Amino acid sequence: MIQVICSVKDRAAEAFGRPMFVPSIGVAIRGFTDEINRNDPNNQMFAHPDDFDLYEIGTFNDETCILECLERPKVVALGKQVAIR
Repeated sequence: MIQVICSVKDRAAEAFGRPMFVPSIGVAIRGFTDEINRNDPNNQMFAHPDDFDLYEIGTFNDETCILECLERPKVVALGKQVAIR
């Protein structure tokens, strides 16, 4: 199965988070949206949604172990756009 590799960028920290492997971009966007909107005092993504963006960075084939990276990370969701306030 081909899995999509995504990472959340923290613009304030100027750093990408640990990559995650998901079955589709839609699943990644749903999880990102849920986290941006999870009201918890310790959730930095909820407190500062403008600072976080979701990027697609490549694919991983779990049958062949082939990892392919995009030439440039591709933004797929902006925290400020998915935040429900």
